[in-house]
Amino acid sequence: MRALVGCFVGLMLVGCSDALVEKRQVDDINVDDKLSVAGRVCTAVPDPTGFPVKVVLIVDQSGSMCISDPPGSQGSPGFCEMYSTVPPGVTQPARVRALNRLLDQFAMTPNVQVALVPFETNVKGTWPPPGGPRFARPDASLRTRVNTLQAELGKGTDYQGALSYAYGIIGSDILDTESMTPEVLPRSKYVVVFLTDGVPFPKCAGNDNLTRYADDLNPELTWADSFGAGNFCNLIDPMDPDAITGFVAGTDRNQNYQLFSYVKQIIDLKDQYNVGDIRLHTVLMFNEDSVRNCGPICQDVYGQYVRWPGPTPVADGPGAARRIATWTLQQLALRGNGVFQDFQGFAGLSQLNLGVLDYSSLASRNVMKTLIVQSLSSEPGEQGRVVDTDGDGTIDEFDNDFSNKTNKFFADSDVDGFDDTFEIRRFNDGFRPDQKDGRGCDPMSPLTRNCMLRDTDGDGLMQYAEQYLKTRETLVDSDADGVPDGMEVKYGLDPIARLLVDVDTDGDATSDVDEFLKGSNPIASDRTFQEKSSYQYSITSEEQADKSMCYDFRVTGLQLVTPPNRVGATQGYNLFKIWFAEAPESGVATDYGVWKASCFWAQYDPPSVRVPAGPEMPPLTDGDFRQPYDIDSAAEYEIECLGVSPVRGTP
Repeated sequence: MRALVGCFVGLMLVGCSDALVEKRQVDDINVDDKLSVAGRVCTAVPDPTGFPVKVVLIVDQSGSMCISDPPGSQGSPGFCEMYSTVPPGVTQPARVRALNRLLDQFAMTPNVQVALVPFETNVKGTWPPPGGPRFARPDASLRTRVNTLQAELGKGTDYQGALSYAYGIIGSDILDTESMTPEVLPRSKYVVVFLTDGVPFPKCAGNDNLTRYADDLNPELTWADSFGAGNFCNLIDPMDPDAITGFVAGTDRNQNYQLFSYVKQIIDLKDQYNVGDIRLHTVLMFNEDSVRNCGPICQDVYGQYVRWPGPTPVADGPGAARRIATWTLQQLALRGNGVFQDFQGFAGLSQLNLGVLDYSSLASRNVMKTLIVQSLSSEPGEQGRVVDTDGDGTIDEFDNDFSNKTNKFFADSDVDGFDDTFEIRRFNDGFRPDQKDGRGCDPMSPLTRNCMLRDTDGDGLMQYAEQYLKTRETLVDSDADGVPDGMEVKYGLDPIARLLVDVDTDGDATSDVDEFLKGSNPIASDRTFQEKSSYQYSITSEEQADKSMCYDFRVTGLQLVTPPNRVGATQGYNLFKIWFAEAPESGVATDYGVWKASCFWAQYDPPSVRVPAGPEMPPLTDGDFRQPYDIDSAAEYEIECLGVSPVRGTP
């Protein structure tokens, strides 16, 4: 099945074969200066292992769990053993059974990693243990930890501390990934599952003098200090082994705005670091009958409640606790773009199934993100293209301008790692295109002795320019907008601020993205040029049996110019580069893309020379595309690019 693909998609490099290029005699010359290029380029076969799913299991380990979801113990015979009712035949809590079934499910999915966060007054007994990786594949040690969750239950139910911890491990994991393999982030999915049986405890209010506080009918207001926690909220005993780490007496704790803020911070990591997806789900396991059967002692465990104004005691404490817990967890799930699950009583808990939540990866087939042709020998002028021999963005006319002191044959005249246009645009920042800059490479300087220039990702920027701009040295397109960093920098655009499809910097009614595709100037109003000399794309797609996608493309309107030759011999060598990026269909808009490129030469020196003689380059194949960093220097262009070149000459 073949489908037409609009010219908006696409970036790619092409190469052409030497076999069909030839020099024409004067009496057999085609003086037309326009060229077309066509070919086929294909995506890779889908690889599901490249789409990690990282699951944070936040599990309530407070003392009330032995009432709601028995059996359990607080470490020695006492409250749990005296007041909990264990259904016949039950030897493990429902949450432990559900977690083990979930781990069985994850064992069949090799791209899933887990972090276990048990919490009560504080977070304790996390897995993986502190000091190692933040997420890991489930193993026997995790099973052991899950099976002991009910063995030493604590006293508090500090939602705030648990959410804070989850934010910390997710944020740290994202930062580690960003520094080492940033391309994985748009393909990563983080899933937080928050499992509890009740309301946050303790709740503390910094202001103890309000005339009205929250209650079960108005849970959105500020909560008063929890019953029985007044001394804790306002006076901390430094010797108390159950004190909340980091809590300052007399301040707010577990208030709604604090809980919601941590959820927002977790979810905001998605856009801040271009993560594929982050979701937070909540699960309530409230056993109202067990709480009532427990008697008066459970008023301390589950809390006593009043209504305002008043305060007026609530007769049905278990019912109030359930309403408050339900509202709170619903709000957390809503803000976490997740779902809320509610399991009531022993019958409901027996159906507890964490596996129904969405842990699926973002894996999908790769499709074309972008394909674009770039001329490295000319720049758009008022009506047609003008010569830029070295392709640095400064046309030869300005290279010859004495004030610039640049060399039209060398993109980086002073060889400091910042090309001439880069330095001319940043003159007010102290850059000079004819003087080595201390922020770049100077092999003779003690600060950068014996330095070497390299373009590690092949995006057209040397490592020193990438460091100055804070772009990624391993990503062709640091902001994932479909335009290589070097192309954006050439025109003074920000390579770490994503171009939106409707942004039109120069106000000429053509978006910046379309101007890159057309080969026009995104920062100069050039409608006349676009009408006469812009590139036109035609692309069709075809899915292959192995689920890869192949794209047949044709680009017309490539205008040829006549650059001089640096040795004074033959001239007119035009260099073109085609960029191609593929990305998972599930997140093509934000994925950084997997890039490859090809390049080709054509010669135009009228009236005697035009190579190829016809209107079109020989067709390109997928095999003509390589890693961008394999063709990232002037010497490599002359040797590696297809067609007639200044080094090889005409075949």
